[in-house]
Amino acid sequence: MKLHDIMVRALTTSAAVVRDVTPEQAGLSTPCHEWDVRALTHHLLLVVEALEMAGHGEPIADEHWVSPSARSFDVGAADAWQGPEPWQRPVRMGGTPMPADMAVAMLVSDVAIHGWDLARATGQEYRVDDGVAATTLRFVTTMGEQGRAMGIFAQPVTVPGDVSTFDRALALSGRNPFH
Repeated sequence: MKLHDIMVRALTTSAAVVRDVTPEQAGLSTPCHEWDVRALTHHLLLVVEALEMAGHGEPIADEHWVSPSARSFDVGAADAWQGPEPWQRPVRMGGTPMPADMAVAMLVSDVAIHGWDLARATGQEYRVDDGVAATTLRFVTTMGEQGRAMGIFAQPVTVPGDVSTFDRALALSGRNPFH
C-alpha cells in the first residue's frame, strides 16, 4: 500500500472523529494529558495544515505549532502529495530537512494517535486500517526513544503480546489502549 493511500485513510478516519466533537466536549480531558479536547482538536488541525504545507514544498516553521488560526480538518490536504514531485523533495520542519516519506509517516502517525486520543476522550469508536496501523507502529518503534527524550511520547505501556498492531503503537507511545 502506498504511503499516499495510508495518509488518506488516516485523515479520513480522524476527520470523522473531529466532525463529531460537540462544543460541550471542548473542556473534556484527553489521554494526551496536557491538552483538553479543544487543544487536541486544534493540534490535529495544525498537523493537517502542516501536511498540506509540506506537500506544497512550504517549510513548517516552529511557530506553526503555536498558531491560533488553524482552518479545518481537510482530508484534501493529501492532494498536495499527488504525483512524484512532493515525494522527491525534503520537508523542512523547524528548519531541519527530512525525507518526505519520513515526514509523512510522522504526521500520519500523529493524526492516527491523536485521532485515537480524541475519540477516547469523546466516547467515539476509532479503528484504523492495517496500513495506518503498520505505518504508525513502524514510526513509533523507530522514533520512540527520540520522541520520549523530546517529551512527545511517554514511557511505553506493557500490553499482552496478542494485541493489534495499532494497540502496540499506542502502547509504545505511552498510551494504554485499554483505558
